[in-house]
Amino acid sequence: MMSATAAASGEEHELALLLGGRCRRCAERIPGGTALRGRPCPRCGEQTLPSAVDREVLHRLSSERANVRLWVAVVVVAVAGLAASWFPLLTSVLLIAALVWIRVTMVRPALQLLGPQRRLVSRWTLRLAAGCFVSLAILLFELLTFIPGFGALAKVALSAGEVAAAGIFARRYLAWQTEREARGIAVAGWEVALLVGFMVMLLVFTAASVMLVWWVLQKLGLLQGFLAAPVGA
Repeated sequence: MMSATAAASGEEHELALLLGGRCRRCAERIPGGTALRGRPCPRCGEQTLPSAVDREVLHRLSSERANVRLWVAVVVVAVAGLAASWFPLLTSVLLIAALVWIRVTMVRPALQLLGPQRRLVSRWTLRLAAGCFVSLAILLFELLTFIPGFGALAKVALSAGEVAAAGIFARRYLAWQTEREARGIAVAGWEVALLVGFMVMLLVFTAASVMLVWWVLQKLGLLQGFLAAPVGA
């Protein structure tokens, strides 16, 4: 019984090392894509994932960990949004903080499993997609600020929904990329074109968001004193 428990604990520790981008034997960093393709560690020669079953377990553990961290972020945003939704810009700041949490706890660990080229494309795709999420959210949040009562409650639901949508998109996109990495499929040209599309969307949404924030601040009278103050005062 004790030996079976120790073996299970040892296997769990080895898989945790692989999820962190390290060799299961020597714990040294391994190149991206090594574990997903079942290649040996370049330092000690240990097989990372000898069988398809091991690779399936790695995928499952990575997905389970991402799910837990995503729903933690959704719950925190929903609770904190009850207080922040009554004030301009605070809900947008809360959303940005939640997306940073998703990036650090979900996206970055998953990217360590990918090869260099796929990791670069995936990183920038998710960064630009997150920028589009934030810019679009600011447009919606600040418009809802001027709707008494209902606007604040709508911002709570919308902020939690935005975090959930962004997290689910990131999780599924990374699962798709890790599957392609495991099968040895090269990065497609349309994936690079998608980056350009996200960049254009981000520029449009950002310009609209800046104009809206400026308008909101004017409506609140926060810019009048600043613009009326003499230079050097």
